[in-house]
Amino acid sequence: MPTWLHYAPAKGWMNDPNGLIHWRGRHHLFYQYNPDGTTFANQHWGHASSPDLLTWTEHETALFPGPPETAPYDATACFSGCAVAHDGGVSILYTGVLGDAQLPCLARAADDGLSGFVKDPANPLVPAPPAADITEFRDHCVWREEGEDGGAGRWRQLVAGARREHGGSVFALSSADLLAWDYDGVFVDRAAAKVPGAVWECPDRFAVDGTGVLLVSVIHEDGEEGPAVWWMTGTASGDGFEVRERGVADVGDRFYAPQSYWAADGRRIQFGWIRTHEDPAGLGGPAVGFMSLPRELSVRQGRLHCRPAAELTRLRRSATPLPAAGPARLDGGRDAGELVLDAMAADGVRSIVLRSQEGAEMTVNLAAFAGLDGELRLFWDAGIVEAYRGGIAGTWSDLRVAEVAELRLDGGPDAAVGRAQLWELARPDRHTGPAAGHDAG
Repeated sequence: MPTWLHYAPAKGWMNDPNGLIHWRGRHHLFYQYNPDGTTFANQHWGHASSPDLLTWTEHETALFPGPPETAPYDATACFSGCAVAHDGGVSILYTGVLGDAQLPCLARAADDGLSGFVKDPANPLVPAPPAADITEFRDHCVWREEGEDGGAGRWRQLVAGARREHGGSVFALSSADLLAWDYDGVFVDRAAAKVPGAVWECPDRFAVDGTGVLLVSVIHEDGEEGPAVWWMTGTASGDGFEVRERGVADVGDRFYAPQSYWAADGRRIQFGWIRTHEDPAGLGGPAVGFMSLPRELSVRQGRLHCRPAAELTRLRRSATPLPAAGPARLDGGRDAGELVLDAMAADGVRSIVLRSQEGAEMTVNLAAFAGLDGELRLFWDAGIVEAYRGGIAGTWSDLRVAEVAELRLDGGPDAAVGRAQLWELARPDRHTGPAAGHDAG
């Protein structure tokens, strides 16, 4: 069943968000994409864009592997990367894959619609991992650092990966022109950050009012378990990144590989990949994988804070009060909706059960939100659930519960205190083809 709120291509496999950028009035979402199957293979970059984070247009595939004759460095796959505004246009840095080799590559948008990219003849920009002990080296975050007294600054790049006997690490590079890169050393690693992982992927770095933020996605050691995405806040210097605070970016079990970007209004917007291939009911259809809802990121008291993008409230149509404990029948079932518990109700409700017409149940344990302040907002959408409270997010899925016929709020004796509201949501428009005024050829 198609989702209302979460972006997915019409067919194929989708994973990491790539190259996120707000450009010429549109939000551009690129993503790891296999257009020819529903497994992780044959990685291209798919492309969608939106004027408002709600209505999405799926464009033609934007970045292709190879061909071997002219671009052997990415003939196997085009892995994850980022986008930057540069010289009046948009450039992307991505990981080109040839066999086991994974190296940084550069390409330039062919037009203002970002319909495709022209690969740079200098690729790969770094011919080999820059230190002998680097065992994994992929995924990119790039930004421009201003020079002193307003002078010309340098480009900074982070690449994630791992080092022998050190595990998850992020490496720092710098450049004057996006082409020639100097290796500046290890930016931060698992020992310094106190963040787990045999390998780190998908680095995402930004700064708010002098506080640096870094997110990484974690591939655990054998036998190691735990959350997959971590954030760190602190201060960057010539010696790397000094981590002061750290935490889990999503308390669920589906969110991975997030990337964020600055919108024109100054908000930091984030998307992440929802790993529905780990949900048995998510296999067998024409497409696998979804994007998360758009999220707004900020820093509060030195910690990363996350909330649903403000645009999502535009979808609200009518609210129905619900009992803050016990079941509530939804006549006819609903594909999507938003449940809001005020602070008192959120303190009392321990779990929320969503039940389909056929009797399949999905239980959302709210233990990770206990003790936080403010209301709890829970969105469901064709079997995907995202919950938010107190700056914390959680993402889960059970695609058997594609339509919710009953909600049950379970809690202790005080659960009935407070107010619960169920919002009916409008379905945003979505179509395949070029956006107005854009050439997707």
